[in-house]
Amino acid sequence: MSALDLYAKIEPLIGFYDEYEKLYDEYIGILETLHVESILDIGCGNGKFLSRLKDTKFRAKGIDRSSEMIKIATLLGVEADKIELKDMQEQFCCATAIGDVLNYIPGADLRDFFGDLKSVLKKDGYFLADINTFSGFEDVADGLFLKDTEDRFLAIDADFQDTILTTKITLFEKDDKYHKKFSDTILQYYHDIETFQIIEGFELIRSFDISMFGDFDKKILLFKI
Repeated sequence: MSALDLYAKIEPLIGFYDEYEKLYDEYIGILETLHVESILDIGCGNGKFLSRLKDTKFRAKGIDRSSEMIKIATLLGVEADKIELKDMQEQFCCATAIGDVLNYIPGADLRDFFGDLKSVLKKDGYFLADINTFSGFEDVADGLFLKDTEDRFLAIDADFQDTILTTKITLFEKDDKYHKKFSDTILQYYHDIETFQIIEGFELIRSFDISMFGDFDKKILLFKI
């Protein structure tokens, strides 16, 4: 099981669905001002944002690296595929990357990501994404999270050091008389906003301060090619 598939398994235990609905509201509000028709949601996860878009005028498709997340998303009746961005053949008016997707990309790989992104955007296309702020990493994400239910025990130990958040996930899941153990580690990387002001082929035209779990713990970035 990959780390992303493990996250799909533990996501219901973590929750935070109400907080993400508020983030989706922010995205939809911005998208409505852009007058775009087609949207590619990169790292679409459980498909809840795609489901919100389905209820609007937008035509949307999602991609994700987790096969488990794609299974969950398709149960909502949205269009979602397990495919790499670089392998996409369609073009869209706009792309989104919600839930710190950019923070999962090491700084050295951002140029390749934006190069692949440019190929799926139409002329004058937009890219809308959020990033974790330094405060979001240090004051919100860093720490220990425990959840104990009748048949599951989850421990998430996150440590933010030298601009890298190392998150160790351990899940015990009851199966008949025994417990199965699943564990993996996920890395996230802090990127300052200056990093995105010099992305070749993209113009960072606006940033929005967002509060989800703390004071301005996220920024939404709006790019145009």
